[in-house]
Amino acid sequence: MKLYVQKQLNGSLVPCHNSDWEKAKKLKPNNEYLVEIKQPRNIKFHRKFFALINMLFDNQEQYKNIERLRKDLIIEAGYYDEWVDLNGEIKREAKSVSFAKMSEMEFSELYSRVVDVIVQYFHFDKQDIIDNVEQYF
Repeated sequence: MKLYVQKQLNGSLVPCHNSDWEKAKKLKPNNEYLVEIKQPRNIKFHRKFFALINMLFDNQEQYKNIERLRKDLIIEAGYYDEWVDLNGEIKREAKSVSFAKMSEMEFSELYSRVVDVIVQYFHFDKQDIIDNVEQYF
């Protein structure tokens, strides 16, 4: 069972939504439960990241495939897995930005680094990027 809870000042965890309250009602009083705490990712920030990629794709000519652009930006930002293939060549694969694979803190750092990569390689003004990405999402 999964439910969203909010920590109160007294330390107790309280269900956030009506659906969470309904789930919590099914728990028996005084029983012990194992709880795994995860802070959910911000969906708006996730969409903003993809808006950033779309904005760049629309304003550059080097890349013809938006997925390749996204993966290359993530790799240049330092978020990749690296291995040596059968031919002895070093290969890099962009890390997944899925909610299950990356925390909000790590995703926030990735976003910041991707903006820096865009400034470095595409020579756009950082403030212009920040100001204009809002139009894309």
